[in-house]
Amino acid sequence: MTPALLAVLLAASAATAAPIVVDTALEQNTLTVEFRLNQPLPDTVEAALPSGAAVEVRYQVRVRSTRKMWWDKKMWTGEAVATAVFDPVVGRFECELVVDGVIVSSHEVETVDAARSWLVDPGRVQFAMPAELESRSLWVRVRAVFSSSTKWLFFPDTEGTEWVEAPIELPTGGVAPEGSGTAEG
Repeated sequence: MTPALLAVLLAASAATAAPIVVDTALEQNTLTVEFRLNQPLPDTVEAALPSGAAVEVRYQVRVRSTRKMWWDKKMWTGEAVATAVFDPVVGRFECELVVDGVIVSSHEVETVDAARSWLVDPGRVQFAMPAELESRSLWVRVRAVFSSSTKWLFFPDTEGTEWVEAPIELPTGGVAPEGSGTAEG
């Protein structure tokens, strides 16, 4: 392969947008993460949205710390789940946002577009962090896992995005250094 072709391929791969846009802030023991999908929902999820199936986007969040000698250390995990279910009796979508098992927001919307917007952009989510967590050299990894199922479907359909990394903004205005970008999970 010629060096020019290799350079073009590398530039094209670097130019592809991340599947999720992630912004973070850490104040006291609260990690605020704002994420939104930068790509459309998968076709299987889009098709299930108006059908009455429970459609969810599970945003998995991992806080990691960079180490000099070993692989990056997983410090904390959390999860935000945006769900939309069409209720054919009332003709509306029931939407809710669950953070670490607690419902933090819910409402009803009228249209498929509004339900899609709820799933794609849940807004700012706050996670309670352990007090003993060191606030140096931290970064966050986020991915979205899409699924749809009905009460009578035994094998739900699931797919997801790649992990996206972002530095955690520290309360002093500093930014923790980014992770190595090579670790998975």
